[in-house]
Amino acid sequence: MAKLNNDFFNLKGWFILALVFFLTACTATDARNKEKRKTDAQLYIDLGLRYMEMGDYRVALTKLNKAHAVDDENFASHNALAIFYETTGKKELAVPYYKRALSLAPDNPSVLNNYGRFLCQHGDVDNGFEMLIKAAELPFNNRSWLSYSNAGRCQLIKGNQQLAEKNFLQAITRNNSFAPALFELATLNYVRQEFLSARNYIKQFFTVNLETAVSVLLAYKIENKLGRITAAEHYRQILKKNFPASKEAQSLVK
Repeated sequence: MAKLNNDFFNLKGWFILALVFFLTACTATDARNKEKRKTDAQLYIDLGLRYMEMGDYRVALTKLNKAHAVDDENFASHNALAIFYETTGKKELAVPYYKRALSLAPDNPSVLNNYGRFLCQHGDVDNGFEMLIKAAELPFNNRSWLSYSNAGRCQLIKGNQQLAEKNFLQAITRNNSFAPALFELATLNYVRQEFLSARNYIKQFFTVNLETAVSVLLAYKIENKLGRITAAEHYRQILKKNFPASKEAQSLVK
């Protein structure tokens, strides 16, 4: 009888060991499957965003929906679908995807930046700004300058130029070649009639970004206010030559 008991307990021990091994193997398999789903989903996301860049929104949506189908717990697929619907002007469809992305990854800088920017652009400035600052201050956010710049734009919507400038300055402190923040600083200084500062920022803008009709017009206005007639005429000629059909060029037609 004792032998039977020993055999029973030995068998029970082997059963437990086998069960542990089985569960461990299942866990490893689940982990591999989860990683594969994540990889496959990211492939579809990358394809979807590429097609969006090319303007092929039909194919882009197909790819992004495949990413979502492959891994609906992947915050990146929700984030990408939200961006898609925002880009295509379907705000009401973007919102639930942004919310789901945020619930899956509440500390992800990309999600916070995109959703925060979205909220600011659609009137919820306070919550949007809060998300953008949270994104900017995350220690692992290697594009904090983008979040700070979006926070600055958010405050411009609210009419708070001082706080907007503070965030644009934070942006260029972290990336002094970020053209959008440089342009905004040039504009803010021009509006405040601090024309020398405005001139410095617009010149820095031109060193890192191609001329645009709106930036050349701003440069013209700055030089004109400084009484630099030759420099102002230079920018007027650039507008006339490179952007003849633009509203900016038309505004300077003599």
